Amino acid sequence: MSAMLAALIAAATSALVAILSLHLSDRQQQRREARTQRHELNAKYLNPLRFQLVENHFRLLSILNRARPVGGTNTGLLVVDNPVEVSTKNASWFIGPGCALVSSAYLSSCLFAHLKKVREDFPYLHLSAADDTRLAALLLGVQQGFLVEQGVYYVTQPSIGESVWIRDEERLMTYREFCEKLQDPDWRAWLDRLITFYLEIARGEKKQRTERLITAIADLSKFLDECVGGGKSIESRMRAENVRPSDMTP
Repeated sequence: MSAMLAALIAAATSALVAILSLHLSDRQQQRREARTQRHELNAKYLNPLRFQLVENHFRLLSILNRARPVGGTNTGLLVVDNPVEVSTKNASWFIGPGCALVSSAYLSSCLFAHLKKVREDFPYLHLSAADDTRLAALLLGVQQGFLVEQGVYYVTQPSIGESVWIRDEERLMTYREFCEKLQDPDWRAWLDRLITFYLEIARGEKKQRTERLITAIADLSKFLDECVGGGKSIESRMRAENVRPSDMTP
């Protein structure tokens, strides 16, 4: 009888161990799948913003550094005195003398579009409550960087972003489409503050604002790199451009 009882206990124990092992294995699989899904979702929504941050950081830093030599200006961007003139230009100007100025405004418009999208897509981002709060603060920091000292007004930044986002095709305007739109004075008027923003940087004006913006972009980029488990985006771009580490900060 005792031998039968021992056998039953052993069988029950084995069955229980098997059930628990199966349960734990299933939970581990669910956790792995959840981590993978979280990573994929964050990469989908945050990677496009990471790309735009890198592009804008590099462009702003380049303009600022070139405005530091003799005279304190970056003449490559000083191709108009007033944004109104942009609408009078032809295609040759946009891909020639005006390219540096207009492409800078284009890159920032694309950044505004993805800042807006990430704010809209907050419910889809699998971030902790602390990271949620941190992300919101860093997004605001970039927007304020454009805003201070009569820069690009806070409420117009999302409008600019929306204007370059083609919703039906889920894509940004191309540079050519952007330039063609700028030839319409009514459409261009919404970007006048942004164009002026770059003219001021090129003239060597309001450097503290530019430095603050560059720092805010770098802070957000670093945070997003950590969120998606990617490399250091800005540093990678600088290395690819053979930029010295000392030139990576404003």
